[in-house]
Amino acid sequence: MPSAYKWRPHPAGTLGHSVYPGAIRWNGHRVSLTPLETAFEYARATRGNRLNQGGDFARIYDEYQALDDETKAQVDPEMIVEENQVLDQERVAILVDWRRYYPN
Repeated sequence: MPSAYKWRPHPAGTLGHSVYPGAIRWNGHRVSLTPLETAFEYARATRGNRLNQGGDFARIYDEYQALDDETKAQVDPEMIVEENQVLDQERVAILVDWRRYYPN
């Protein structure tokens, strides 16, 4: 099912605070996304952040801290690959839903 969520730009100085210029540009870009691109972006933002936080959380465990630097250097890319695979699965699920509701 396509996402009904649509990004809206946040004006500079929201709540009396200045906003990072990169965020202003990115929010302006989000307004011009198609509904399908919006669904992809929403999934990347929400799922991607959760996956990234999960990796950060895993790094605070004693088992990870006990690993030597060489092993950590091997484990970190594997964690990133797993995160990317989950994001790819999410993207495929969005496409399947999209094609089901919009078969053209």
